[in-house]
Amino acid sequence: MEERFNKFVEWIGDRIDRGLEYEFDLEMFEKYFPYIKNLDVLETCIDEENEEGCSENWDNIVFVEGV
Repeated sequence: MEERFNKFVEWIGDRIDRGLEYEFDLEMFEKYFPYIKNLDVLETCIDEENEEGCSENWDNIVFVEGV
């Protein structure tokens, strides 16, 4: 699931860069909520992406093991 999530983040980032999306939104990630242990870090990443243009915290998201 983590690999899928990472690809999704890259895909959304590319869409934002091309002007197809305006910004990251928490709702975009709803399907991953059951697999993320620390949603607060996800929220931080989204805020940083939207305010600063990048986030170094994506790797700090912890996923449920075995999924």
